[in-house]
Amino acid sequence: MKIAIINLTGGGMSGGYKKYLQNVLPRMAVHSDVKAILCAAPEALNVEGWFKPLPKVEFVSCKPYRFAGYGADSELNRRLQTFSPDAIYLPTERSFWFNKVPIVSMLQNMEPFVSNIDGNPFMERVRQWFQVVDAGRAMKKSDRVIAISEFVRDFMVQYWKIQPERIGVVYHGIDLPKNKGQHPALMPKDWEGQFLFTAGSIRPARGLEDALYALNHLFDKSSNISGLVIAGDTTSMMMKYKRELEVWIKAHNLSSNICWAGNLKEEEMAWCYQNCRAFVMTSRVESFGLIAGEAMAHGCICISADNPCLPEIFGDSAVYYPAKEGKALAEAIQAVLTWDNSQRKAMSERAIKRAAEFSWDVCAERTVAELAKAVEGMQSRSL
Repeated sequence: MKIAIINLTGGGMSGGYKKYLQNVLPRMAVHSDVKAILCAAPEALNVEGWFKPLPKVEFVSCKPYRFAGYGADSELNRRLQTFSPDAIYLPTERSFWFNKVPIVSMLQNMEPFVSNIDGNPFMERVRQWFQVVDAGRAMKKSDRVIAISEFVRDFMVQYWKIQPERIGVVYHGIDLPKNKGQHPALMPKDWEGQFLFTAGSIRPARGLEDALYALNHLFDKSSNISGLVIAGDTTSMMMKYKRELEVWIKAHNLSSNICWAGNLKEEEMAWCYQNCRAFVMTSRVESFGLIAGEAMAHGCICISADNPCLPEIFGDSAVYYPAKEGKALAEAIQAVLTWDNSQRKAMSERAIKRAAEFSWDVCAERTVAELAKAVEGMQSRSL
């Protein structure tokens, strides 16, 4: 089977998407059912540079995606004509077609489809509206669709009325810890073992307000937590949101207890996972939650909002609180702080065991299987 993987992005790529490609593409390349892969992405991403030479993989450039204005990419079409794929895989929720080649699409981003996110600026709401329209068109027209959690599958069945038999649930894998870690440069040295940790893009969908309200409540109760480390960065469009958080932090005298760590290197992330008192996941929605997986793999004591699909991924390896309830989060954190070493060890081991259930090998294997089903379906319809 010859597969074309078309990465239609606006020219950028999230850390989670990059990690997905870095793990899945090499495994698909050595799969016995895969003859060759054509991997297309905007030139600015330099996707080829992320890998050592991969057998059977050819990297090509495509135009960056533009909402409501993505025209025909003649050079990409020429490459596809020469390559002659048996199936085309869209890891993003974008409309695309080429001749009568079967299309398999994956829905990665659930943020535009939920109503419990406050604070997005007007232009972001407009952008997400286009995402909703195009994602619906892409999923309905695709020969098969990949959902990366049961939550995403159920959403597509209920919202778009996609037949369940056209959807395959393929969970992402979770990376195992690779190093001992390195203390982040911006983090106070004396916080080791006494800080809360959270990570992800700084935007309203991350729900950081919950963690800030909880921290304020904890300090009112004379908690022995040193502070909160916030890993991740923000875009220019979301700077207003971050400034509003900073104003709130200053007004509540928490500035010395918040560490804006920025984008951390892998070894710095590992150190935070390994040395935090608890990892806090406040996301308003996730389609899978790779950061949740990383926290589990490092044996973190995890406290999570009950928003989808976090309970599906954490299972019984996290303590849950009702989303948008900062006081409830504070109470959950306070309860965890009272655990003795045996309780912490048991929960840590449970998290590591849960993380091991998500495999990149299985993810790649099932992705190839979904592509094969699309090819078989097209062949059966042509008979």
